[in-house]
Amino acid sequence: MSKNNIIKLSLFILAILLIAYGRGYWNQCKLVDSVNKDVSMGRYNKALESLEEAKTSNLYKLSRFLGREDPYLVYNSGVVLMLMGDNKRAGIEFKKAIKSNNKIIKESAIYNRANLIATNMDFITAADEYTKALKIDSEDFKAKKNLERMRLGQKQLSTLFSPVKQEREERIQSLKLIPWGNKYRYSGDQKVRW
Repeated sequence: MSKNNIIKLSLFILAILLIAYGRGYWNQCKLVDSVNKDVSMGRYNKALESLEEAKTSNLYKLSRFLGREDPYLVYNSGVVLMLMGDNKRAGIEFKKAIKSNNKIIKESAIYNRANLIATNMDFITAADEYTKALKIDSEDFKAKKNLERMRLGQKQLSTLFSPVKQEREERIQSLKLIPWGNKYRYSGDQKVRW
């Protein structure tokens, strides 16, 4: 084989690869546009069908065979499932998306998974997840705010079952039993016993 034929063959292979990559990028853009439009219109089932159809493509199957799932498909499937109310399957999809190397997808998946955990009133685990999201993007205001909420919920939950809280409730109940009529209003120094 001559040098010219090798160059022509390599350029031909490069052209085929670029065309295949361009077509894949075009299809991904069309899919993203279609899913965004369906989600904004409230057609979650159609959006999920589009994402599932993309998961049956040969390119996606090849990427799964090679051990790399498309993080955009997995993450967006989780978002649509969460919007549909299927939190269990959405959590599974977000777990897959967390393995991504893309920091934006990874941080968003951790944040959304923390939201799912927070809906189950598991404040400690949700706070840990929000902290992980903040390690990736320390400027995420929503994650900071939700972390605050989880810590406040955790504090309220811990005081709910503490003996101090129970004593305080007993004090309030005993105050309700005392007849607070007009004769006590101006009687000077009152002694209250606990």
